[in-house]
Amino acid sequence: MYKVDIRVRPGELSRRMSEMRMWLDEYRFELSTFSCRDQSFGVLVSVAFRAPQQADAFAERFGGHAEPRQSYANSSLAELEGAA
Repeated sequence: MYKVDIRVRPGELSRRMSEMRMWLDEYRFELSTFSCRDQSFGVLVSVAFRAPQQADAFAERFGGHAEPRQSYANSSLAELEGAA
């Protein structure tokens, strides 16, 4: 699985979660796991994908950090969005 962590400021969780859900639905990406944890900066949203390209695209779109981070010469965010 390919994990993505996204930091969300206090008070923005509901709006950001809604944005994420709409984007995931639009591109038909499915999460493997999801969790939220309170942190000193706000909330850490952690999601995991089975496909590394989906994790990278999600991280790029929502300003997150994908692990393991890999480059995909043929799978940029623009290409993935164009396929939807």
